[in-house]
Amino acid sequence: MKSFLRLTPGLLLASVALSQAEAAAQEPDPQAAGADFNLGELSLEQLMEVPVEVGTRQSQSLARTAASVFVMNEPEIRRSGMRSVAEVLRLVPGLVIAQDVPGAYGFSSRLGEYEFAGMLVLIDGQRLYTTLLRREYFQAIDLPLAVVERIEVVRGPGGARWGDKASQGVINIVTKRAAAMAGARITGVVGTEEHLAGSFRYGQSAGADTDWYLFGRLAQRDGGHPTTAGDRWDNNAIGMRVDSKLAEHTNLTVDGLYHDSFLGDSYVVAPGYSSLNMIKGGHVKAKLRFDHGESGWTEVRGAADGYDQDIRDYLDDVPDFFLRYREELFDASVQHSWRASAEHTFTVGVSVRSLTVENYRVFTDVGNEYNETRGDAFAAWDWDLSEHVRFTLGGNLGYQDGNRGSGIDSQPDVRLAWAPADDFTVWTALSANHEPDSKIADSGLLVRRKASQLLAYELGLRKRFGESLLLQLDTFVYSVDDQLNGFDTEPISGATLYLTEGSTDAFGGELHAAWNPVQRVRITSYLASTEANSRNFDPSLFGDQSTIEGQVPRLRGGATFGYEPVPGLELDCNVIYTQRRADIPTWWRVDLRIGWNVSDDTSIEVVGQNLTDPQHPEYYYSEEIERGGYFMVTHRF
Repeated sequence: MKSFLRLTPGLLLASVALSQAEAAAQEPDPQAAGADFNLGELSLEQLMEVPVEVGTRQSQSLARTAASVFVMNEPEIRRSGMRSVAEVLRLVPGLVIAQDVPGAYGFSSRLGEYEFAGMLVLIDGQRLYTTLLRREYFQAIDLPLAVVERIEVVRGPGGARWGDKASQGVINIVTKRAAAMAGARITGVVGTEEHLAGSFRYGQSAGADTDWYLFGRLAQRDGGHPTTAGDRWDNNAIGMRVDSKLAEHTNLTVDGLYHDSFLGDSYVVAPGYSSLNMIKGGHVKAKLRFDHGESGWTEVRGAADGYDQDIRDYLDDVPDFFLRYREELFDASVQHSWRASAEHTFTVGVSVRSLTVENYRVFTDVGNEYNETRGDAFAAWDWDLSEHVRFTLGGNLGYQDGNRGSGIDSQPDVRLAWAPADDFTVWTALSANHEPDSKIADSGLLVRRKASQLLAYELGLRKRFGESLLLQLDTFVYSVDDQLNGFDTEPISGATLYLTEGSTDAFGGELHAAWNPVQRVRITSYLASTEANSRNFDPSLFGDQSTIEGQVPRLRGGATFGYEPVPGLELDCNVIYTQRRADIPTWWRVDLRIGWNVSDDTSIEVVGQNLTDPQHPEYYYSEEIERGGYFMVTHRF
């Protein structure tokens, strides 16, 4: 593996590589070009051709993507009955989604969170919310689902395309184009867990070439079981998006979001303990795209993201100052793709981001400031060996200069896709991921140690059987080296030394099926499995929660059932299963939904969630997820 990593600079120079799709002239970006895609009306055949961005950093059909990609479209999101992006992700095959406390989720792909801080989350292909603890705050990324067009997920290493923090995979939340959001819509929700929520959106045109919309939401949600002081999740947000055609081949998108959230959690200790987490902030981002006809395209992106966070511990309802800080993130990138010939497409790009954390306090009243600057160079060479075979050589080279520095990390990969027919694709990939050596643990303490390295082999296929059945099988073999497996003390200074001789071998896969047995009936199902063997861990220091082998459920599964007995009446059911892991017992979840279009402008929904038991734990704390239900009304003007 180490020799493979050393080849990365050569790979970058020789191949100018990062796996990309064909030039925009052949596969246009539907959002940039203004193409009219209605995912709710797509057949299984058309679904294979839906353009996705997350697998290749630009638009490419699902059928031609050499990665483990899953797309959840708008009707699937709406009919899931879920009320947040994090909850919707429960239905993605193979993901491990576990609610820690309301609004805070542990989420990973195939290896759990140990040594890899979750997955990289993007909004419209833009990296945001790179927090100090290197975990996404889903209570801040609480977009109203009414503005989400689709969610694209790559299970497996994505570092060759997106740089650091993508070893477990990438989640891309794609919002709706302004041209599709004309008019007004309001929604109201009341329930046992969704106590009270409301959202609105309003959009219109501002001339022949510009469209815009506003949206907002207020949400008050119950906490888990048991309940203590401040145990709830509130989120208020307002946002906007503008799409404008500046010239014949030039398109600009600008959007922003402001959020004010409150997260309270509880634990079973005496006396009652509650951590109150208050976050205020937001982001603004922009994308400028130039299409150069058949020769290629150029894209410039920029984003600014910042928030204030105040975490307080309450003991007997008395505040005790613990942690408060402000985070600011600036990110910019330039990407250019050109078709050198009919068989060869090259894509290159650079990105830079700067993270500043002010007034950072851990276990002390002395404030600190943390600064981190990172630059990435990525490139790609797509070679169409024949009409049906595409070879991709790619990689990302990053440099991160932070507290005491962390140096260079590399993320190369090689991919091959064979599509002998429109309804059949076989792909394979070899990837290596090396995250930055400067790590920030969940405790908030900055440590510098050798980072874990991942070598991944993947093999997958997609097969469509007419318009009735679509199967997708993705398999993997992972080797993880340099895992944290102990501690020592430096004799002279007394500093803590981090030992990294731990390793894990893992293999498994995901099987997903979409089946249309008869008209107006859709059934989807998936099974996912991870088998792992972790070695060189001292059992007196590392239990099941502290190794990949113990942290990842061996078996996960799920299914959705959708039926429309008469036009306008929707009956839906979700079933989710997660096998026992570490100290968390096996759990089932069943959701039921009834949706009725009362008129062309008004619809109502009744949803029951977690109906299998009153409550159950999902994460490594004592708070449990409770049974609930809600009633929702939506009206369009």
